Amino acid sequence: MEARLARSSWNMDAGNLVSIEDASGWTVIFEQGRAWLTLEGSSQDKQLNAGERFVIPGSGHMVIEADRASRIRLEPPPASALSRVSAGLLTGTRQIARALLGATVYSAERTRCRPAR
Repeated sequence: MEARLARSSWNMDAGNLVSIEDASGWTVIFEQGRAWLTLEGSSQDKQLNAGERFVIPGSGHMVIEADRASRIRLEPPPASALSRVSAGLLTGTRQIARALLGATVYSAERTRCRPAR
């Protein structure tokens, strides 16, 4: 099963798997049960129990396998983290435009206009 963030919680039976992709910075919260987390790029699995939480690192890809009946929930990263990502994308876009056009790209947020006198 793949989470495309259309669903934020799952009830899992022992042995069930959930694959989560593109969720870097999201938090997995174990509300009930126990499960193993396998993270992309990590050589060690992590075990989490009811009441524990884990912030998804790196590429945001991991597999969760319940070893008993479990309930997990996903929470998005704080708004400030999303703001930093979008600001970084905007800055990168401006830099690319400057390089391609050899021109200055103005930002409406940084440009102050006053009526002529």
